[in-house]
Amino acid sequence: MAQHTSSGSSGAALDTHLIPGSSLVEPVIVSGAACEVVDEAGNTYLDLEAGPGVNSVGHCHPKVVKAIQDQATRLLQGPGRNHSRVTSELAARITRESDGRLSRVFFTNSGAESNDGAIKLAFKHATNTGKKGYGVLAMEHSFHGRTSLALSLTGNAARKKGFGPYAALPGVVHVSAPYCYRCPYSSHNKNNDGGCGLKCADAIEDAIKVRMQSAPAVLISESILCVGGVLTPPKHYWPRVQDICRKHGITLVIDEVFAGWGRTGKTFGYQHWDVQPDIVTFAKAIGGGVPIGGFMATETLGTAFEEGDHFTTFGSNNQIGMAAGHAVLDILEEERLADNARVCGEYFLEGFKRLAGKYEVIGDVRGIGLMIGVELVKNRETREPYPELVKAMHAALRERKLLISTTGTYASTLRITPPLVITREQIDHALRIFDETFAALGRV
Repeated sequence: MAQHTSSGSSGAALDTHLIPGSSLVEPVIVSGAACEVVDEAGNTYLDLEAGPGVNSVGHCHPKVVKAIQDQATRLLQGPGRNHSRVTSELAARITRESDGRLSRVFFTNSGAESNDGAIKLAFKHATNTGKKGYGVLAMEHSFHGRTSLALSLTGNAARKKGFGPYAALPGVVHVSAPYCYRCPYSSHNKNNDGGCGLKCADAIEDAIKVRMQSAPAVLISESILCVGGVLTPPKHYWPRVQDICRKHGITLVIDEVFAGWGRTGKTFGYQHWDVQPDIVTFAKAIGGGVPIGGFMATETLGTAFEEGDHFTTFGSNNQIGMAAGHAVLDILEEERLADNARVCGEYFLEGFKRLAGKYEVIGDVRGIGLMIGVELVKNRETREPYPELVKAMHAALRERKLLISTTGTYASTLRITPPLVITREQIDHALRIFDETFAALGRV
């Protein structure tokens, strides 16, 4: 039997037989623990990307590893449609994170599959309640995955080009996102605080009246639009959106695939606002590094499917994923990682704001907890995006053994989403590297 090797391969050889999915091949990471990863040459990197967003409890957390090992000796995959206590008990624990209001859970394999299933559930509910239409409202700058429906929901044209009708599900209408730094309704919103009067929320009403070809059945949005540039809504945005949804009988779906499981200082991002979604989707961090996702819904929504309406081969039958999910919930509670995300996130944000005082290219610093976006601009007055510098920063930081993501519709935002176990000392180290890199690069 052929054995794989972790040495002696060049970057070019590594992707020879892979269908392209990423332009970045190196460094080749072979191990990790907590907030650090090691490449095959033995170099250690501080990981501020975490998967992205997957390894919230840290790389190879001992409790996750043990849970996987223990479960692997009992059952890897359920035989089909049989129930599993490991699965049902994880579902019960997850519903408690919403105070029991979202009482039903469906497990999937990924965020895209979770969002797909959530829309399908909302449509079935629309049918059951006699709603006269299946319109979907989604946000500009949003990201919900890379399958056909998920890309149709995604509000970034660059993700869809070249795929013809694959990402063009009929009935999806995109409305303005709460991108306060680039508010389309107020060129004078210098404080990025919703000074436009929340016209981005009110635009939903306009879309329903002017652009929707059938009655709206569902609205989906990330609580914080992470891939779109870590767009953090102003205080009253989500309550206003919820009011609109209730007025029109629209099922409110909040995508917590990235923001969920403690990253923002609360279990879910939407919990920072006075809002009660009908469906919440999740994935990434709940598996601790193992593929697992899902969506949870109110009792009314969660019982809308009939027998045979929805199923997935893995999902709830993936007993390795279920065991890892239990371990992750244990770790989040025992190590108080949401609290650490809140405290360390505030510390990190303040550090970046100090850097913004030194470097004019930093146009905006935003985020909640350990979900942080640093948007770079060529000119603070014009706010012209600076993707060239972002790309150069990404490479230079990697050379300095710091791993981050770059994101945003304008490819102009540095995204910081480290494991939630990060320490202040590691944040100080990271900020020094950012400082040195900004100083070294200047303008490119």
